[in-house]
Amino acid sequence: MNKGVISDTTKTAKNLAKQIARQAVREPIEILKSAGTQVAGQENTPSVRPTQEGQTTSSGPTETSSRDKAKVQAQSQRMLQALETELADIKKTNEHEKMVEVQQQQVEEQKKKEEAAKNPSLSITSKPSRRIGALGQKQAAQKQTTRVEKPIPPSG
Repeated sequence: MNKGVISDTTKTAKNLAKQIARQAVREPIEILKSAGTQVAGQENTPSVRPTQEGQTTSSGPTETSSRDKAKVQAQSQRMLQALETELADIKKTNEHEKMVEVQQQQVEEQKKKEEAAKNPSLSITSKPSRRIGALGQKQAAQKQTTRVEKPIPPSG
């Protein structure tokens, strides 16, 4: 019963890690939006620069977005790989712990068998006595030897 709970939690943890990684791959821009405020304290917006002719142009969001997308995708792939290796390590440690526990149980069982082999008189018992009243007869005999006669009152 305990094995089922452990395997269910590892399965759900693995599924959760995969789901988070997939979501990070699908929404790379969302990650970048929050990353700017987390690292610098405020988000950097594309700057608007005046040109020589007096026209204003914004820095190319399409150029940076494609580079950012590639960076985010590579980062999310690395994160997914790291999570999968971490899950594999956790699975290995859980299996190792189970093996150690099984070995300990086998050692305990072996010790019990050895103790039983050393003390054969404890494990082998004779048949119970068929003398049902043996203890009752002995007590009755002791009672007879220590009995005191009661004086009989005079009848007359």
